[in-house]
Amino acid sequence: MKLHFTNIPDELKFPLNEVLPYLKFQLSDDGFPIEVAANHVGPKLIVKEDKAILEYHKIPEFFRLLTMLPNKLKATGTYEEIPAHEDLCLMAECSRNAVFNLPSAKRMIRYLALMGFTSMMLYTEDTYEIPEYPLFGYLRGRFSQKELKEIDSYAAKFGIEVIPCIQVLAHLEGALKWNSFDEITDISNILLVGEEKTYHLIDCMLKSCRECFRSDRINLGMDEAFILGAGKYQVKNGPRPRHDIMLDHMKRVVTLCNKHHYRPMIWSDMFFRATFGEYRISEGEIPKEVIAEVPEELTLVYWNYYTLPEDEKTFRHMIHCHKQFNNPYYFAGGAWKWDSNAPRNYFSLYVNDLHLKICKEEKIPMVIATAWGDNGGEVSNFAILPTLQQYAEYCYANGDNRDWVKQRFEETYDVSFDEFLLLDSLNQYSDFDTLVRNVPTSKAMLYNDPLGGWFDCHISPCYGAEYAEKAQKLAAVESRQFGYLFKTASLLAKTLSTKATLSLDARDAYRKNDRSALGAIASEQIPATLSSLEEYLRAARDEWYYDNKTFGFDIIELRIGGLKERLKTAKRTIEQYLAGERESIEQLEQELLNLPDLFGSWVKFSSACINY
Repeated sequence: MKLHFTNIPDELKFPLNEVLPYLKFQLSDDGFPIEVAANHVGPKLIVKEDKAILEYHKIPEFFRLLTMLPNKLKATGTYEEIPAHEDLCLMAECSRNAVFNLPSAKRMIRYLALMGFTSMMLYTEDTYEIPEYPLFGYLRGRFSQKELKEIDSYAAKFGIEVIPCIQVLAHLEGALKWNSFDEITDISNILLVGEEKTYHLIDCMLKSCRECFRSDRINLGMDEAFILGAGKYQVKNGPRPRHDIMLDHMKRVVTLCNKHHYRPMIWSDMFFRATFGEYRISEGEIPKEVIAEVPEELTLVYWNYYTLPEDEKTFRHMIHCHKQFNNPYYFAGGAWKWDSNAPRNYFSLYVNDLHLKICKEEKIPMVIATAWGDNGGEVSNFAILPTLQQYAEYCYANGDNRDWVKQRFEETYDVSFDEFLLLDSLNQYSDFDTLVRNVPTSKAMLYNDPLGGWFDCHISPCYGAEYAEKAQKLAAVESRQFGYLFKTASLLAKTLSTKATLSLDARDAYRKNDRSALGAIASEQIPATLSSLEEYLRAARDEWYYDNKTFGFDIIELRIGGLKERLKTAKRTIEQYLAGERESIEQLEQELLNLPDLFGSWVKFSSACINY
């Protein structure tokens, strides 16, 4: 299809040229004429016999309509959308090992524009430069100020606001591990409230962000400070209620935000944890005296990645509680890519049908899709694009219509929605309900010890054959833009076709005294696993370097290197046993407990691996 934009504004020429390789039309002077016009409403496309008129309010709406042109131009008529939210935002994780390289940050900005997103947060705990603190983010792949300025400027050309997303209370283990921060550490990963040197650091944080980003909004974090005030603070000040400590700190930080001309937001969970001991409640209210102490210029972000449809009452009550504050509030849902080495779009799509429906009803100003990378950032930020498309369609059109979401995804990208979701198949099993939170993951299958078999009680003998089939399906997917993701996933599935049941097979053969089967495990199954694992590592390395800075992949290599050694030890142990050099294989002598909630959850198992 050839198109000709007859009056495109100068400000759109550069970004249009940047996204042209993704679009299903070409620009030509003899193409079908498209007039471009601004409005104050939202995306609108008027198709006539001799031309089309493309209208937009915000710049990303222009790019969103571009993806629709090949289909919409097939018939005359008017198509228009009224956005449900003022802002649609992606929070991209850049702290748990994986930090965007510049080309990938720009690629994500282009994709966000094509879907209609208006903002992006870069979640950076210590992975941004603070000149006054050279150890802050040291050897962690931190963004330089120059890089952040370039990302910010590039995004601005697409009408996308880049909002700094940092931490000013907890989640700072990456920095606080250095002795030079001892004086401002309360306990664990939490800053020492009330210490002047703490506020000098925060002042420098805000100063650095102010120099890099044009946005006047900033996300300060301040979530999950579970043991706030339990360390040096308590030694110096004695025990105090957590919410009092939190409010003292918040007021100091908001004052610093005013100094740097920032409108701050924080995650809201600490108010609820301090009052109820937990987040997400179905009844009860935050005390009015606490609400009265919260600075009115602070925006609260209610995050929830879990609530299932049957718990709608809890979700609605949490929205009600946020309305009781004298503060604006946003919502942040989940685009699940954490605690695994494969995405869980299927779960995100399921829970978001509740979350985003209610957010749309409530007309919440900003909705944020969070793509956390807990436990290593092993899943690409680009693996959750189907979930991001769902967010976009709930904002602009028919997000609750899965066929519509699929159509829009396929208009935007060069692969079908259902094919893309094959990446999720690594975390899906024929005998397990994956529409619950705590489920087995491909990561658990990969790192389950080949002899210890901590998780054998959760593994079915059929998983090897299932992973072999998944490997074939993933390898068959052709995608110009995302082929590298499918290559990595197919090789992981190939590895798991022999690894997933390895410990189960070894234990079964040992208990039956099937020496022939044990010999085959040592001579065939383990060598095949090691060979596939090496292929997977090479693909994972290529994927990492395509998406991210080099820093952080050393952690992945250490994990896989450790797994290789355990496989080699398992092979040697079995061979020694068969040769009569060992009387028994001690691990296989153990009776495994059937604990469906081992370590509390599968998520906690992932956290048992090295996190940073």
